[in-house]
Amino acid sequence: MATCDHSVVEYFPGNDGHHCGYCGSDNTNCSHGMWAHTMTVEDYEQLVYRGWRRSGCYCYKPTLSIACCPMQTIRMDAPNFSISKSQKKVIKMVNRYLIHGIKKGESSSDHEACVRDLHHNETKRSSQVLADLDASSLRLKGSKKQNESGDSISVKHKTESTAKTSLTEDKQSAEVASEHGVATARKGKTYKPGVGLDPNKPKCGKAKLIRLEKKKKKLVVESSVSEDQTDSVSTAEISPSNSKKMLKRENERKSVEEYLAEPEKAESVAHKLEVKLIQSCPITHAFLDSHDEAYKVYLKYQTTIHGDPPSKPTEKQFKSFLVDSPLQHIPGDKKLLTGYGSYHQHYILDGKIIAVGVIDILPHSVSSVYLYYDPDYSFLSLGTYSALREIAFVRELYKSSPDLRYYNMGFYIHSCRKMQYKGQYSPSYIACPEVHTWVPIEKCRPKLDAARYCRLEEDPTIEDEEGKIDLNAVLILQNGTLLNYEKYHMLNPSRKDQSEIEEYAKLVGRTCSQRILLYRR
Repeated sequence: MATCDHSVVEYFPGNDGHHCGYCGSDNTNCSHGMWAHTMTVEDYEQLVYRGWRRSGCYCYKPTLSIACCPMQTIRMDAPNFSISKSQKKVIKMVNRYLIHGIKKGESSSDHEACVRDLHHNETKRSSQVLADLDASSLRLKGSKKQNESGDSISVKHKTESTAKTSLTEDKQSAEVASEHGVATARKGKTYKPGVGLDPNKPKCGKAKLIRLEKKKKKLVVESSVSEDQTDSVSTAEISPSNSKKMLKRENERKSVEEYLAEPEKAESVAHKLEVKLIQSCPITHAFLDSHDEAYKVYLKYQTTIHGDPPSKPTEKQFKSFLVDSPLQHIPGDKKLLTGYGSYHQHYILDGKIIAVGVIDILPHSVSSVYLYYDPDYSFLSLGTYSALREIAFVRELYKSSPDLRYYNMGFYIHSCRKMQYKGQYSPSYIACPEVHTWVPIEKCRPKLDAARYCRLEEDPTIEDEEGKIDLNAVLILQNGTLLNYEKYHMLNPSRKDQSEIEEYAKLVGRTCSQRILLYRR
């Protein structure tokens, strides 16, 4: 892929420590930094693989050997992604909400109860009708006893009056009850017979037998036998244990895309979720149209989840952090319709933005930058769900562009429990901090358990070839003139910045030092 233009960066020497947001230490989070005025997607991807990340246009590389919480670069091979049981549960939980409207931790009976609560007033009124009927019946019995005791004339008068009143009340109550479908329980009353079971619906049966029948049908599909041969399938073959194994095998075969697509196959849904990809830099009309709504979600997320004061996440801070990007956009083509550069993925539920994923599409990978969401929808586990969506997106891009296969998840912090979740997406690889080779995370965990910082590459003969720089070949941009270091030094003999430029070149690597222009004032 051809490069649009040169990358231009301004390096900031020094390695001062600052506050660590993971362990809370004051000055133990150390990193090198540089400002990227503009950058090609090829150069940025190369930097990512050497441990760099961007925050807006600022790029930083943590100094793992002295950092309190070493941040290891991690990536996942998307085409070979193996979805875990817990990840399946997250998608199923979201699908359940989308299709049936049932939230996490809420059973279908609870959901039905919520629906019934909508008719609470009507039910309460019907119950009062029944209570009035019971009271009327008691009054009649009381009148009969008084009539037998001797005061027949007076009691008879009272009874007739009471009976008339009760009959009037009963008639009114019965009318109200019939309006609300409440059956009266008066003795001697005739009832209209029920219509019985709906002949168009399947007959009721034991849940176990229904499940076995469903699994039997699945077994038919599994074994490629016809519908007429189902009777020949033995009971042992459709036993609960075998059916469970068969269902497990079927679930193992399902891809992440199939799980995510279940709401699209449903006949009807309670909620509609749409994921829309929007180019964020350079800013497009589609981005501007949704900017205000997206910013409000960001403001709510930062103040609620991170506890920021409302004055901190301003629109200016939002723009510099998540909108501004140094990456040079490359328009899409037949090979990759989306193009390369910086994008926002909007998660739109019933026409409302509930989450935004900030990503960079690079030549060989999709790099996850940040995710923020509406805290009101925390029950959807949007962090995990959006990661699975992004993995599916990488797999989709891979079909048209086989070179693009990796999902960059940012930094994996083994010493911080809340950041270990990034290692749960298999297969994942961590970059060795010394030679920058990719090592399976399963091999890294025992070493990181023993020491916060260590060499992860097992082969002692492998060296950091990119770290072997040619200082004279480092590119410099001064006063609008492109120079290599050798010419730059000849023109500026009094400047004592050789060690600084050498440090920069080793951090970005030989390839980038000879492609990126280092700006010197």
